[in-house]
Amino acid sequence: MTPQPGASSGPHHVGQAHPAASGGPGYQPQQPHPTAQQPMPQAHHGQYPSNPPHRGPQPTAKQPYPAQPQQAAPGHAPAAGPGNARAAETRRPAGGVTPMGWLLRAAGLCAVAVISGLLWIALKPGSEPEPQAQDTAPRTKYQFAPVTKEDAFQGCKSISTSRIAQFFARQECDHLTRALYTTTLPDGDKVLTSVVTVLMPTPQSATELDELTTKNNTGNIKDLVEDGRQAEKNFPDLNDHAYASQRQDRLVVIGDSAYIGKKTPAKDPALLEVTRDALQLGRPQDQAPQ
Repeated sequence: MTPQPGASSGPHHVGQAHPAASGGPGYQPQQPHPTAQQPMPQAHHGQYPSNPPHRGPQPTAKQPYPAQPQQAAPGHAPAAGPGNARAAETRRPAGGVTPMGWLLRAAGLCAVAVISGLLWIALKPGSEPEPQAQDTAPRTKYQFAPVTKEDAFQGCKSISTSRIAQFFARQECDHLTRALYTTTLPDGDKVLTSVVTVLMPTPQSATELDELTTKNNTGNIKDLVEDGRQAEKNFPDLNDHAYASQRQDRLVVIGDSAYIGKKTPAKDPALLEVTRDALQLGRPQDQAPQ
């Protein structure tokens, strides 16, 4: 059988010449067998047996096994180094976040937390300013100083006279208040004013009462002076010299004024102005708790 080119019938040792090159055909020099005293000759760089036994590709010091690419942990970029930039681009999943991206996200979350904390501090319960109490005091031209007030319900019929008492016999009121006030005019005169409030069941009955009280010779609802309940003994009688009334839905407000310490003429313009101004005290007087 003819040997194939490049093939050999047996192993050759490194550094020994081929038989054809040294002794011609048939020359076969005796080769000593390696012993413990005669170590195997070391292979030098570039000198290999012409046909070593086939063992498959073996790693050498010059040709190490190619390093297996390490899969980067999710969310982490591959380690820096030569040749890793392109591999990182190919291995990073679509939509992956770089370390700088995570840093920006963390900074954004911190900013949101700080802003939320500031808003909570600014808007937390108890931090809002309390609404100011609305001023329910009526805006009157004169300064009325309260002297005394009575709102214990006795029934309007029991403190009324003439036709007005008859009216309450048919239609009793729901609530009644009586009060006395004092004020001082620009010229120094002092005035006593009575304010009586009568709350009727309906606006229609309040209108009927208001019309009846404004007529002459129909009687009246006694004020605190006439009923003997005034706080001061020197208060003047209120004899309708400066009478005025007004209906406010179901409420009828009745006023009258007189000078303190001097004679009160009938229909005195200054007193009439005071009485009409005092009618604004009616609604707060009726609703004021006692």
